Amino acid sequence: MRITVKALMELAIIVHKHCGIVLKKNKAYLIENRLQPLIEEYSLSSFEELIAKAKDSSQLTSHIVDRMTTNETSFFRDKKPYELLKEKLLPDWQANFGKKRGRLNIWSSACSTGQEVYSIAITLMEYFKGDSFNHNIKIKASDISDSAIVKASSGRYSNYEVSRGLDAVQLNKYFTREDSCWKIKDELRSMAYFEKMNLLQPKLEYGRFDIIFCRNVAIYFSKPDRRRLFESLSSCLNNNGVLIIGATESLFDINEQLKRVDYNGTAYYSLKQPSG
Repeated sequence: MRITVKALMELAIIVHKHCGIVLKKNKAYLIENRLQPLIEEYSLSSFEELIAKAKDSSQLTSHIVDRMTTNETSFFRDKKPYELLKEKLLPDWQANFGKKRGRLNIWSSACSTGQEVYSIAITLMEYFKGDSFNHNIKIKASDISDSAIVKASSGRYSNYEVSRGLDAVQLNKYFTREDSCWKIKDELRSMAYFEKMNLLQPKLEYGRFDIIFCRNVAIYFSKPDRRRLFESLSSCLNNNGVLIIGATESLFDINEQLKRVDYNGTAYYSLKQPSG
């Protein structure tokens, strides 16, 4: 089933309104592939009928957003951020704040189905050598997709999913076999708490964090929305907090509160300190 230009534009408005993602005309094939099963599931006959029904159904609108925000992810996707975490950010936090503040707060702001969250948790376990509970670590994990949050919270993954990014040692050390899937062990699962969240909707209090991951999310937003997003995230950082974005992303001409710091072939962002 092909989507008309008019229907594409109407769906683009719906998706942008509810999650900030910008759907361009050249994404017609993507929309067709992701929403065709939804049309069949609701026994509808066209994209126009899907749009009309969505206007009167918040549940269907949520399902549309869900299908359009499901993105590619894997364990330890792009290893650089995790190397940065283990070699630089955790030692810095431990030296400066570990004893005084005691609690390490991390936010995976667009956690998808959870692979980033548990990659962070594994990195923490390996850095603290299993002694992570003494450091009172919490990982906040959020996503706009209901289905992604449900899967991430369950911590269950197929053979295919665990084969992408995990080696045999990590798999057997941090997961247990359950029927046809692998389940993250409770000691790692207990580090994280999950919440559905639209990063572009104002919220009274997101929390304050030492490290925020927001990778490969803003690339789908308009420039004004990217500015809003990173202004919001920068306000959630502790004074010496760190923001990690995607390897191909940049905050040039997007945010004035954060400065880029290069480290060993990768980069992160920290709050600019007042001069004088």
